[in-house]
Amino acid sequence: MEAVRRHPGKTVNSGRILVRILVGLFVVLALASAIAMVFRQENQMARIRARQMELAELTAEAEADLAELRELQGIVDTDAYIERVARDQLGMVRPNELIFQD
Repeated sequence: MEAVRRHPGKTVNSGRILVRILVGLFVVLALASAIAMVFRQENQMARIRARQMELAELTAEAEADLAELRELQGIVDTDAYIERVARDQLGMVRPNELIFQD
């Protein structure tokens, strides 16, 4: 019976194949990780944009309130202010004035 000779090159090729498989796995894992990060960032950006819109609405409301308060500050202690308070808060009307209710 003859002894089977192994070629020294086959073990080297096996090692190269193993290295290529490991490098391929590493590349696949790196790509998967990068794709996952992109999706997380997209979700985070969508939340940031939604919050930015909320804050813009709140800012617009606050600016409207500020404008109204500045207008009131300008007319405090005047007859117009006293009349406004009497109408809005006390429900008072001038004599011979018609009131329409919805």
